[in-house]
Amino acid sequence: MAYGYVHRSAPASVRTVTIAHYLGGVTLLVLAALMVVATRHGFGDTVPELVRTAALPGAAVFAVAGLLVIAIGRKLRRGRQWARVLVLVLSVLSAAGTLYDGLLAAGTRSNAFGLVFPVLYLILLNTPAARAWFREGSHEGRQSSEPVRYR
Repeated sequence: MAYGYVHRSAPASVRTVTIAHYLGGVTLLVLAALMVVATRHGFGDTVPELVRTAALPGAAVFAVAGLLVIAIGRKLRRGRQWARVLVLVLSVLSAAGTLYDGLLAAGTRSNAFGLVFPVLYLILLNTPAARAWFREGSHEGRQSSEPVRYR
């Protein structure tokens, strides 16, 4: 059945980035669910009405963002070049914004933690193995010129 098809796994650097995306997406989905539960079961009288009203739209935004992050992670795992470029561009913008914010607020607080994931993504998605993975394109049901031989 698998004659002529080769299944290759993504390099470790790509798998690391995709796992980070999956975890981030699931975290956003859990936060969205918690916001819905908190809205349905009430916040009590200590929270202003405006916050209670904004919780459901906020939960929807978190849920959509979580699904997008998971989808991008899946496309990275499948070897889609556009997903790699998107993550790299967003990482550069995030790092630049974090550095700019750090320069404006010199001495008051540290934003070094905000650089961890963007720099990690920039490094891991630019390794030779990762670049080769994305250069080859989609890895879904890819046909090989050499048949797979089982012993």
